Amino acid sequence: MTKLKGWWLGLSLLCGSGFAVAQPSEVPEGYRVAQQVLVGDGSLLEVLEDVRVTPQLHADSWGNGLDADSFAQSEDDHPASPLSAQARLVSDSGEVLAQKSLDYPLATVEKAPLNGLPSPAFFLTVDQTAPMGSYSGPATQVLMPQQSQLDSVLYLGEEGERQPLVFAQTGKAAWRIVPSLEGGTESIQQVSSASSMENEEFITTYRTFRYVDGQWTVSSRQQAGYWDMESDFPEPALFP
Repeated sequence: MTKLKGWWLGLSLLCGSGFAVAQPSEVPEGYRVAQQVLVGDGSLLEVLEDVRVTPQLHADSWGNGLDADSFAQSEDDHPASPLSAQARLVSDSGEVLAQKSLDYPLATVEKAPLNGLPSPAFFLTVDQTAPMGSYSGPATQVLMPQQSQLDSVLYLGEEGERQPLVFAQTGKAAWRIVPSLEGGTESIQQVSSASSMENEEFITTYRTFRYVDGQWTVSSRQQAGYWDMESDFPEPALFP
């Protein structure tokens, strides 16, 4: 009995000491919490997936597409299509601060290895792989939850337009992070290849995204030629 009282006393002291413990929030019906990543202010970035998508099925299906046929047959032999994954931002008290559907069943989230930004950045990757074709695949958007919750970070285009900072990894597109030589924020290079609408010849586009004066910007160049994932990533000199 004395040990039990001591245990309760210790628990009371812990709860009243200001020790931050994130409280679990309610999970929507049909979903499971597939991933949780600490943001840095006590809140969590979460990815929710269909409860039928086990970690093994997620791994096996990534980059290959996922549909109703991926699940074991149900009693009526007609398994329902997978639910779209969701991303949400949850406070340390368990309050859902923001939530959005990702339109596809598989997603991942991770801390982005980008330095020199106003707050921590994260890569939210949604597997948009289609059953056929080489122009689809995982798409990675950059989030800064402490500034814009689940809204994608924007970059300033070459014509002054602002667009979401999203990077594709497909049969004809790839990207990589490039270390800064001067200790600033890393840049990101993206290569993509597509056929021209005019003569069906392939054009390859080289883009470099840089964080300059508090915002992301892009520089690009194009040249005739073909690139795909079977090739090495292009040489740095090809990027502007």
